[in-house]
Amino acid sequence: MAPSEAEWPLAGRQLDALRSTYPAWEIHFSVDAPAAARWTAVLLRPMTARLSARGVRERVGCPDAITLASTLAHQAGLLHKG
Repeated sequence: MAPSEAEWPLAGRQLDALRSTYPAWEIHFSVDAPAAARWTAVLLRPMTARLSARGVRERVGCPDAITLASTLAHQAGLLHKG
């Protein structure tokens, strides 16, 4: 569901929080269609075979900020895994 005008300030704060919490990712919020909000993150460092084997994804997309935060927390764990 696309955010109403009243929800845009919240989306902006969520975007700022995600960007400061996960600096290894380029994070965006966009409204793809009238009924769909979309949160995406693209890994800023080069993807390697080793990262891929760990399960790190170069790009993730989620329907909301909370789901993206959870996904990025998992991805951050995989990035920093031995």
